[in-house]
Amino acid sequence: MAASGGKARLDERGRVVLPADLRRRLEMQPGDELVITEEPGGSVRLQSRRSAAHALLGLAGRLEHSAVDDLRTDRRRDTATDAVETGSA
Repeated sequence: MAASGGKARLDERGRVVLPADLRRRLEMQPGDELVITEEPGGSVRLQSRRSAAHALLGLAGRLEHSAVDDLRTDRRRDTATDAVETGSA
């Protein structure tokens, strides 16, 4: 998707109103939280928390297996090790 934008004016209280068509395209609703980042060169980036979360999940990549299964396996191994060390096996 190509970048798009518009113009907005900062009011006396420091508020900016995003253009309605941009809010619609990004499915932003009143009350949505935005992540604000100062970028190099003096630009400001606004990102919805939903979009930021999806970006973080994308960085983590997809799991080829269940993390829950990994935790269960680790717990069983730890329990077995504890039992051997305490002599209750």
